Order: sequence, then C-alpha cells, then structure tokens
Amino acid sequence: MYQKSSTLNHIVAGFTAVLIGYTSSIVIILQAASASGASPSQIESWLLALGIAMGATSIGYSWYYKTPILTAWSTPGAAILVSSAPNYELPNLIGAFMFTGLSIFLTGLISPLSKALQRIPAPLATAMLGAILLPFCVRAFEPITTTPVLFLLMLSAYIASQRLLPKYTMLILLVIGIVSVFHSDNNVLSTTTFSFAHPSWVTPNIDLSIILNISIPLYLVTMLSQNLPGIAMMKTYGYQSPVKPILFGTGAVNMLFAPIGGFSLNLAAISAAICMNEEVDKDKSVRYKAVLWAGFFYLCAGVLATSVVSIFLSFPTEITHMLAGFALLGTLLMCLQTAFQSKQYREPALLTFLVTLSGVSFLSLNSTLLGLFVGWVYSLTLKTNSSE
Repeated sequence: MYQKSSTLNHIVAGFTAVLIGYTSSIVIILQAASASGASPSQIESWLLALGIAMGATSIGYSWYYKTPILTAWSTPGAAILVSSAPNYELPNLIGAFMFTGLSIFLTGLISPLSKALQRIPAPLATAMLGAILLPFCVRAFEPITTTPVLFLLMLSAYIASQRLLPKYTMLILLVIGIVSVFHSDNNVLSTTTFSFAHPSWVTPNIDLSIILNISIPLYLVTMLSQNLPGIAMMKTYGYQSPVKPILFGTGAVNMLFAPIGGFSLNLAAISAAICMNEEVDKDKSVRYKAVLWAGFFYLCAGVLATSVVSIFLSFPTEITHMLAGFALLGTLLMCLQTAFQSKQYREPALLTFLVTLSGVSFLSLNSTLLGLFVGWVYSLTLKTNSSE
C-alpha cells in the first residue's frame, strides 16, 4: 500500500512541477520566439526542443546520480529575448544561443570561470534583471483601459489565489484566459491543430555584436538567476549537486538543440522544490523518482507542442500581457529586494537598474550590458574611496 501511495506521490509531484513551470512562463517563451522572427512552425520547434532537452537531462541526471535534478528553461532569459531579439536576424540569434551554451559548458570545465562569475555582486545582477522584467509587469496593467472586465477578473483571481492557492496562481489565471478566449471566439477549438511537433532547423550564424548583446546577458542571467539558485535549492533540501557535470552537460545540450530553438537550459529552482520536499516521499533517497516522472511529462509536452502553440497564438495581446506580467511579479519583487537591500551596493544597483531600463546603446553594447558595466565600475569607485 505504501509503495503504491509513494509512486502516486512521485507522479503527482512530477506533473505538478512541469505544470507550474509551463503555466508560469510559457507565454513569455512564445513571445520570445515571436520576437525572434520565428514562424509558427519554428515556434513549435522551439517548444519541442525545450521539452526534449529538459526531459532528457532531468531523467538522465536524476537517474545517474539518484538525486532530484530538475532542469528548466530560463524565463528571465526569454524576457531578454522579447526586448532585444527584434533587432537581429533569426540565424544570428541561433548563433547566440549556441555561444551561450558554449559559455555554460566552459564554466563547468574551467573552475576560474565559475569563481569569477560568483564574484559579480548579486545586487547588480538582480538590478539588471529587475529592469528587464519591469516593462513586462507594467504591461500587465495596461488592459484595464481596453478590457476592464477581464482585467478586474484576472486581478481578483491573482489576489485570491495568491492568498489561498499560491502554487496554482498561474494555472488559475491560465484557465481564465483560455475560457475567455473560447467565450469570445467559439471557433478557436475547432481551428486548433492536434498533432505531433516537428523540428525546424535554422543554420546558426555567429556575429560579434549579438554575442555581446544577447549571448553574454543570457549567459549571466541563466547562471545568476537560474543555475546558482538551483544549486542553492538542492543544498537547502540536503542534496549535493554535481555542479561541474550539470554545467557542462546542460551547456552541451544547449548547443546541440540551439539550431531547432533550444535557447536556454539550466537548473530549475522553485519548481524543483516540489520534487524535493517530504510530501513527495519520506524517504529522501527515492525522491529523484518524482523528477523522472517530471522528465516524462516534459517529453510529452514537447512532442505535443503543436497543440500548445495553436492555442496560445489565438490569445489576444491583452491576455498574454496579463499572464506574462503576473507570472513575473514575484521574480521582480525578489530582484528589487535583493538589489537595494545592501547599503554598500544600493547606488550602483540603482545606476544598473536605470541604465538597463533606459534601453540606450553605446559602442554596439545594449543597455543590459551597459547597465551592469556602469554599476560595476561605480561599485569599484566606492570601494576605492572607502579604502582611502
């Protein structure tokens, strides 16, 4: 009886982790793919690539190490693409994805790289990320002027679910969004395509400008806001994470799947916790089985990406803006708290935040990299003055 109950818990935990991961950010992934100039078939390929990559790595790592190691896509990384990708051709973006994967791969192989990355002050990195996310969150409130009833319904549902069922907030909002789409257009369901996804190859092109403005910010955000918190989450639940194998493995897979849309692959943090707590299994040594099931559901979601894309492309912009904005509110709050908590880095973080938010560019560097650079230089100046 216990064995059956335990297996059911593993299945439920794995499904819940994938469900929360998808519902909380799939809209942002689709926006990123659209902003990159991808066609509907290429967007389908993106979700197929991500589903297979996340499923295969989650199952492979967890099975080999007998540890719950859940991978995911980078939602903040997708946010970077939404704002920056329209300035570049799709083959150049694919080249940037491959370079990001190569950077993560090398970080796993070369210890000084990972150590240097950890020296970047967390307040500056989170200030940069907060500036990237702020426009998404602001746009979530714009539909009040065009669709006030739907906006008030979504906002009320967000507040109530955050109070009562915080884990399922985005699932509830997603259901409301889907119901509203079907209510406004009865033909949506009949025009939705239900079939297996197919890969769509894009030959990568390496360009120095896009490496500076896309690859490096994507690498920094993936490492600082995804991989490092993911490692910390595993330590919180008493698991030792094989850091180097995870980094060079996910980096290699990232490079492999980049030509068909695998823009990012990293450790999961929040959704991974669902597979690590005592509710999954009292026996800590077998909780990895929940991630095996999560990997299976990842694979299913990737193969059925055609249906997912058909449904979400029918969403009005107001709904996608609300879903994306509400999904990122918690991350934005975390970024702002971390960025301005330390008195030592408060002013440098503010400069990083404002320069990144401004959208300016200089010497072929976009505002994301400029913001981090300006904040870092200013923090070094403050350190020099304090030591004199």
